[in-house]
Amino acid sequence: MNGLKLLIFGVGRKYRYERERHAVLFKSLNIIGYLDNNETLWGCYIDGIPVMTPDKVQSLEYDKIILMADYVKGMREQLIALGVMTDNILLWNQFLCLDKHGILIEYTNGKELKYNKERVLLISVELNYNGGTIAILNAAKALQIQGYDITLAAPAGNEKLIKEISKDNIHLALIPSIQFPQEEEIEWIKKFDIVIVNVFQMIRCACIISRFKPVIWWIHENSGKFTNIYPITRDNNSEFDNLEAMRRINIVAVSSLAKRNFNYYYPSQIRETMVFGVPDTYCKIKTKAKLNYIFAVIGTVEPRKGQMLFLESIDMLDSDLRQNAEFWIIGACGKNLYADLVREKAQRTCGIRMLGELTQEELQERYKQIDIVVCSSLEETMSLTITEGMMNEKVCITTDATGISDFMEDKINGLVCKSDNVESLHDKIEWALKNPDKHRKIREHARKTYEKYFTMEKFGFRIQKVIEETMSKCKRLGQ
Repeated sequence: MNGLKLLIFGVGRKYRYERERHAVLFKSLNIIGYLDNNETLWGCYIDGIPVMTPDKVQSLEYDKIILMADYVKGMREQLIALGVMTDNILLWNQFLCLDKHGILIEYTNGKELKYNKERVLLISVELNYNGGTIAILNAAKALQIQGYDITLAAPAGNEKLIKEISKDNIHLALIPSIQFPQEEEIEWIKKFDIVIVNVFQMIRCACIISRFKPVIWWIHENSGKFTNIYPITRDNNSEFDNLEAMRRINIVAVSSLAKRNFNYYYPSQIRETMVFGVPDTYCKIKTKAKLNYIFAVIGTVEPRKGQMLFLESIDMLDSDLRQNAEFWIIGACGKNLYADLVREKAQRTCGIRMLGELTQEELQERYKQIDIVVCSSLEETMSLTITEGMMNEKVCITTDATGISDFMEDKINGLVCKSDNVESLHDKIEWALKNPDKHRKIREHARKTYEKYFTMEKFGFRIQKVIEETMSKCKRLGQ
């Protein structure tokens, strides 16, 4: 990779970010020139290397051109019109994988398991403590229970989470270039009978693998109101952004909301949902009369998760109610404007605790103390935390802009408030504090909802049904 003659197209925000992030790598690259459509930059130099108009590619000798922008479709088309071969045009992340093809690091605890069904490969983006990752991990566990031989593959993962996965006897393969599969990855993938590709960002992976293996593509993404995942992913993978490329894939969504979001871009392509499940780790504890109730919002601190709305709704409570409650914010809190605002407000507000990011084991211990689980999200295609709350027989409050709200009836098996509405969230928190005598029935119904829809056994049956449908579809298409 270091010996290649490189041109970098784009020296704006993304270039500056990646150059800082990969400072050591950049020093080793053989960059012969920079291209940019901003004419005010033409004739400038970066470390003695000129910034040129893109049409200069016609007179330069180079090996690869790296597109350095969030939206690259227009840049790619511009280069092709100038005679550049498509194989010589790379996304930045694609370039980073060039010398990593064929690398495979496996994790297993060495236990021999017996299987009586197909070999299933599950592929995801980097494994972290987030809903999409936990959903695919639970899918792996559910498939194992059903007797499938499973392997989970990802480009990288959180070190603590990798250790947890190994303890669960899940065969894990870290493959840095899995998102851009080439000959080495394809040969390895061919040994499996069926592949489940997780999340929309893996569109390239899903489309390429579907040419030679049955593929289930599991969609979780929120709408464009709160994320740019759909527009950026579509732009960066424009050669796969069409129905023909997806023709062989069985595309399913985690909820009706995720289905609606996908179908906005690809009308009528998803007809089925494949709702996740969570392991039953609940240990029933004899309840006692409580003086203080603990409310908890769980998830990465970010605007979509609505932690600030949670804090503002607490501010609206009467002081006599406030003294009967404690409020927790659990989840990674980074270094950005929103996270700083949440931290500052939490520090100024009595009764607030920020517990940071917890492992799955640590979170299960905390559930024993929590009384009310709150999802204050402005949008959430499901809600892992509310599902876990139901499993743990908790009173749960969610907004109506969540997939889990399809399974909830206000004041029957939980409480449902309006999305992005401080007054509505405050009303539900206040109701929970004023009506402790109603908690037992709500908790019991919440647990029954979990048992009806979200157990690992029910989840396993749903996945098995989708696998069978996918295999049949591929046979019809002659795969």
